[in-house]
Amino acid sequence: MYDFLKYILQVSKNSIGVVALAVIIGLAGLITGCSVFHKKHNGRGHFPWEKGFLWLVFAGYIAVIVSVTLLRQGGGYKSWNLHLFRAWREAWNNYSVKSWSNVLLNIALFLPLGALLPLLGKPFRKWYRTIPAGFAVSLSIELLQLAMGAGIWDVDDLFTNTLGTAIGFLFIMAVLALFRKKGYRLKPCLAYSGFLLAILVCIGSIFLSYHLQEYGNLPTAPAYRINMGDTRWELRCQLPVANKILPVYRTQNRTLKDCDAFARDIAKLENATVDSTSYYQDFAYYMLYSGEAQTGVLQVSYYDESYEYFAMGNGFYEDFVAVDRETMEATLGRYPVSIPACAAFFVDEDKWHIFSVDMYLEGDRMYDGTLRCRFSSDGTLTEIENNLLSYHYYDTASVISPTEAYQALCAGSFNDDGYFERIRPGKLVVLSCELAYEIDTKGFYQPVYLFAVEAEGGSYKNTVMIPAMQ
Repeated sequence: MYDFLKYILQVSKNSIGVVALAVIIGLAGLITGCSVFHKKHNGRGHFPWEKGFLWLVFAGYIAVIVSVTLLRQGGGYKSWNLHLFRAWREAWNNYSVKSWSNVLLNIALFLPLGALLPLLGKPFRKWYRTIPAGFAVSLSIELLQLAMGAGIWDVDDLFTNTLGTAIGFLFIMAVLALFRKKGYRLKPCLAYSGFLLAILVCIGSIFLSYHLQEYGNLPTAPAYRINMGDTRWELRCQLPVANKILPVYRTQNRTLKDCDAFARDIAKLENATVDSTSYYQDFAYYMLYSGEAQTGVLQVSYYDESYEYFAMGNGFYEDFVAVDRETMEATLGRYPVSIPACAAFFVDEDKWHIFSVDMYLEGDRMYDGTLRCRFSSDGTLTEIENNLLSYHYYDTASVISPTEAYQALCAGSFNDDGYFERIRPGKLVVLSCELAYEIDTKGFYQPVYLFAVEAEGGSYKNTVMIPAMQ
């Protein structure tokens, strides 16, 4: 919750100027309105300050909406998403603060609209006026974003904004029913509260079900089924033979607190301090300083123990040199890495020193992945990309067959970040299929199928994943 609130504050910073301007203009209008009112009524009568204050809050709120939706810097191109609940499924697959923030902020952004409209006008105390009004405002914003190239026309935004309007409406109507001047009305209050509670329980059940399930989610799992249209498939490889029961392994995933502690440990090794921190969808990013000089950047994964570290020397462009395996292992000894004896070692043309292991089993432990690092001419380690991890055996799980995985592929149940929908090839060829493992959001190493797919003519070429676990 703290990280979610921190993200909200970070987004809100960009709106402070616009909101302040709206409040100043609103206050000026309020004072002018008060002056005109008293002049018209010869100083008699009571100026409706409560209503005026509500209009002032409404003006500030509209300024916030305009700032965060239309005045932010966009990509300058027009795009859209027509897959309802795609954002929810992507947030579920990634299950991080950033991914859920995008969904929950779209709900929170329209909560005030649903609450303010019934306070500003009695006609909006009917759900069939306020909730459609929220939809209309959201639709107007989406169309303006599309026209201005300031965002994506997203059907999910329409849904979440309208949902936020409904939540705000139900809350304020329950309060109004409870505090009516002529006495509270229990029945309407319970009705509004019941609908509100039902919505909140539905949203909360998403997070509860995640914590109750045994395994995590695969970030690269499909968020929607692709419309394959008239695309034809051809299988040009032999599907692998796979058991119906496969082992599942586990590594250590990290909380944000764990990432922060890891960053401080790396900074201590480099005689530096962590000066700046940013949290992204699947990793935390840190900038390390010694005094006023930046000494390095660090990227730490939430899902496993992988990380990337770049140590800054006299500049970004170093003269890299090649060293032997013993020298490199001795240098890496001070860093949190574990290199098994079975790891292959080589130096590529860019002077990357690479330790590589392909699913090596040693008792109940499996090693997999690569560790890349580079050595600068002054004898220091400049870069580390550690994706060579050890996984402990956890349990076995039922998996689908390679044939079933291929059928899911042909049905469009895969994720390629929308690339297929932009290219729309007429024929796709499957060049290979292999059983592999991918890390999930709880640190489990799950079996998956990887298909190498290519379109005739080379317009489309990709490796896509089909989850293997049932």
